[in-house]
Amino acid sequence: MASAPTLNAWFWLGAMPPAPVAVPRDPRVDIFRGLSLLVIFIDHVAGNWLSRITPSAMGFSDAAEYFVLLAGYSAAFAYGSVMDRRGFLPGSAQVIARIWKLYSAHLALFVFMAVAVAFMAVKFGNPLYYEHVAILPFFQDPATAILQTAALLFLPNYLDILPLYVVLLAMLPALWVLARIAPVVALLASAGLYVAAWVLEWSLPNLSTGGSWFFNPFAWQLIFAIGLVCGHATLRGVSLPRHWTLAAAAIAVVAYGFASAAPWSIIPGLGNVVLPDDFRLDLDKTNLSLWRLAHALSLAYIVARFVPTDANWMKSLPGRLLEEAGRHSLALFCLGVILSLLGTFAFFEIGRDGLMQVVVNVAGITILLASAQVLQWYRRVTQKVQPQKNSPLDEARPA
Repeated sequence: MASAPTLNAWFWLGAMPPAPVAVPRDPRVDIFRGLSLLVIFIDHVAGNWLSRITPSAMGFSDAAEYFVLLAGYSAAFAYGSVMDRRGFLPGSAQVIARIWKLYSAHLALFVFMAVAVAFMAVKFGNPLYYEHVAILPFFQDPATAILQTAALLFLPNYLDILPLYVVLLAMLPALWVLARIAPVVALLASAGLYVAAWVLEWSLPNLSTGGSWFFNPFAWQLIFAIGLVCGHATLRGVSLPRHWTLAAAAIAVVAYGFASAAPWSIIPGLGNVVLPDDFRLDLDKTNLSLWRLAHALSLAYIVARFVPTDANWMKSLPGRLLEEAGRHSLALFCLGVILSLLGTFAFFEIGRDGLMQVVVNVAGITILLASAQVLQWYRRVTQKVQPQKNSPLDEARPA
């Protein structure tokens, strides 16, 4: 059996065959993707107290970075591996099919949001709902807004992620070709586009707000590309570098992010115990600041380095629930958007006291996890009726 390539050989000379043996599915990917889905739901409920202990309150990055990074890694298995085995055109065809599914899901979510917001605004006589989700121009000029929505140029709040992923997936075939030449080429091309997004202020317009996309795809493609290249490495049998200096640097970045976010400041009497303003950083989320990127990659390295793939807690009930949630990321993401909007409505109309906080969060998380169980059951039933011919790795589809 051929020996695995070294990290340097793979990075500079990527034109090498995949690993001679099948790469087993990494449960950590689904588990942490499932956890990210729950965090996205929590963070999107306006006024949610639980968001004070989510990653956004603990450091520079949040669930969005982890979700996109894992999406890139999973895409290497779901689509890059198809290009390796069957060719560029069949792999690209699967990418296009996935893009269409994402686009359709986005339009369905838009319809639900428009109907839900209109109902709440009329039922309770509160036009502020239109402003909360930045959808008022749609009702002022529906014909124009429909065309803009179809072109992904009208993106109300809550509907940012799927259009981002549509653009990222559209970039995937070109990135994979570059990664096959050499991963360094793909990363340099991605980094060049990232720099251009900052220096030349490249972005896509969002006519619902009069600004640009909340997630600038020309910047966010970098973390997606990094995840894709990491998946490329795994498929070629390249191991994660485990030098202690990398671990120390990652821990230092995470620690600095924790100190800068100062989550303890919500505790009475500790509100002033924070870093001075001179030590605070630019954490631009729209353009994915380098500090957000470094923090997300540092956390990912720590998890990959110190959390084994066969950790006992992953086999526990919570671990299994999260893993199955991560296996159905698109459906659960869409459901999470709906639930977060409904939770926001509940807080606005009923109140945000302790009881409502518990009801909204417990109900939302329970529905998401239970839905994953139903979807997993349905998958098992349909596979018994019509067995799948694809590799299990093809199931590793990102949202």
